[in-house]
Amino acid sequence: MKYQIQPTQVPDDLNSCWFHPDIEKHDTIGENAEFYTKEQWAQLQINLGVEILVERLEYWDIPEIPEDDCADWSNWKPQAPIKDAFLIAGFDTEDGPCLWWAKPKAESKEG
Repeated sequence: MKYQIQPTQVPDDLNSCWFHPDIEKHDTIGENAEFYTKEQWAQLQINLGVEILVERLEYWDIPEIPEDDCADWSNWKPQAPIKDAFLIAGFDTEDGPCLWWAKPKAESKEG
């Protein structure tokens, strides 16, 4: 059976930097690297057994995040962009929040 990351309890406050606890043991990015290579990104999705949908947002489009404190995500509860997707990461970027949504692959099984 292939491994497939499963939904986990998302904290009430994403605190502008949250990752699913299983990502670390399956991650492919090099130490001190800021970005994934194309190959690392593809391998991460294989390792997690899902397709990762990346959603980039602008702060002014999220009224639950205060303009004067962009790190305060306590009132924001992101909603999946498609059915059956679940959140595996939420973090701040220079341009605004970035969310990773896992879209399960039908042929993968929990392992």
